[in-house]
Amino acid sequence: FVLTEIQQQMQHGIGLGMQSNIAAETAALICEITGVERVAFSNTGTEAIMAAVRIARSRTKRQKIVIFAGSYHGTFDGILARAGEEVGTAEPLSLGTPSGMVEDVIVLTYGAEESLEIIAEQADNLAAVLVEPVQSRKP
Repeated sequence: FVLTEIQQQMQHGIGLGMQSNIAAETAALICEITGVERVAFSNTGTEAIMAAVRIARSRTKRQKIVIFAGSYHGTFDGILARAGEEVGTAEPLSLGTPSGMVEDVIVLTYGAEESLEIIAEQADNLAAVLVEPVQSRKP
């Protein structure tokens, strides 16, 4: 039945830019099924991460975020970081990413006790901790 519904919806074309006219109804159904309070739609995972980080920083009034080495959170320059030489620092993952884009990123080792200790120590400075529970690069 899902494929049938998708095929029927495709007959109406693909909308670009503005939200679909069924976005609100779909969000309400997702909230009802999952019990979450809100649902947001994005065109890509990268856009979703950019918005999530922006919201977290705005809401907490903090700038630093934690990510884990080996995790993938899209292609936004602000999270394209690898662990720096000092624990708790980051450097750009690629030559095209300015160092200023990742100066508020802390890259930690996934699954390490030390990482949890650093998060606890930095808790008052953190806007968010981004976690890829099953790392796409290490399934």
